[in-house]
Amino acid sequence: MQVSRSPFLHTDVRGEKLPPTIGGFVADGFEPVAHAFEASIISGSALGAACTIMHRGEAVVDLHGGWNSAKRNKAWASDTIALVYSLTKGLTGMAAAVAASRGLFSYDERVADIWPEFAAHGKGDVTVGEALSEQAGLAAIDYKLAVDRLGDEEAICAAIARQKPNWAPGDYSGNHAYTLGWIASEIIHRRDPQGRRLPEFFNEEIGAPLGADVFVGLPEGFDQRRIARIEGFGMQDLFIHHTTMPWPLTFKMCVPGTLAFRTLNNPLVLEGPGALDNEEFWRVGQGAAGGMASARGLARLYDAFAQGGASLGVTSEVMATLKQGHPYPRKGLKDQILTADMYYSYGFEKPFSQWEFARTRSAFGSFAVGGSLAFCDPEDGVSYAWITNQLGTGKWDDPREKLVRDAFYSCLENQK
Repeated sequence: MQVSRSPFLHTDVRGEKLPPTIGGFVADGFEPVAHAFEASIISGSALGAACTIMHRGEAVVDLHGGWNSAKRNKAWASDTIALVYSLTKGLTGMAAAVAASRGLFSYDERVADIWPEFAAHGKGDVTVGEALSEQAGLAAIDYKLAVDRLGDEEAICAAIARQKPNWAPGDYSGNHAYTLGWIASEIIHRRDPQGRRLPEFFNEEIGAPLGADVFVGLPEGFDQRRIARIEGFGMQDLFIHHTTMPWPLTFKMCVPGTLAFRTLNNPLVLEGPGALDNEEFWRVGQGAAGGMASARGLARLYDAFAQGGASLGVTSEVMATLKQGHPYPRKGLKDQILTADMYYSYGFEKPFSQWEFARTRSAFGSFAVGGSLAFCDPEDGVSYAWITNQLGTGKWDDPREKLVRDAFYSCLENQK
């Protein structure tokens, strides 16, 4: 598909010395996407944001706008990256797909056959696919985490192995907010001939070959002037500025002893996710919440999967598995942490009846606290990434992001 790229640059309507409202380009016929993107910047509902969308291997939307920090003294640029929280899970899913394609393990293999210590407390039959689909019951762990010790994967993985599961594995799924990354990292480490853990494996086998500004563990010497700083929220904001966050979750994550509190406040204790936006965490390479990426880089990675994965050596069998999705938990889709239905699958989330984020069920990707979303739809040939540095207080379908996605799909329909 050949596209005509039209520069899209609007300056502030008041004529003040402010950065451009938005910059970048859209393909002919996709101008409404730029207007939708611009709306959240003008309204102030997004401090800064970026969106890149590819279709059949061509970029049709590549936009950025607003400020790169709450200081409002520097514009979000075309090469700006940011902490992307749970969008990192999709990166971990990609790494697992590449590893599985190389025969390091299969999704149907038992984790304990790779990592014998994992079998403790009745976890011996948990498969790699179940663990990556957040069904292992290891959302909350008793091991006390601290931001300055998140890089000690050996100690953390030992704690995960001896952890009694939060529910019978396979019965339910639940947001493994941090642990998903360490579980995947240990599985890869034990089977990779070079003994690499997730950060090295991802950066060397996926990020670097595709030349994408996406990192699990920020490299030394990276120009930190390119990093957008996060404007987070406090726990009080979930009540004062409540939007679509389920009320049961809002309460439970503030009540010590609940599964939600134990999952979401270890290592943070009622500080809010913005507290993770620091150099120490950027460099750790935490595989469920610590990715650093640009929207352009995320879209490029997902485009590799939208086009079948061959550029990364992903096999047709693995691609078919990702498109099909992991079987639902035995007792339904209700997330035991988020208190709402969610379909986790092999490190990604998939569309389901309550959240059809793409046009076909072949899609897979991840959303993040604060509203960011990235995914691909192989059947539709779409890869999509929208990220922001101003965290919203909803679950999924952040209105700032959804406005852009809806505009894109409306334009795509009109291309036929």
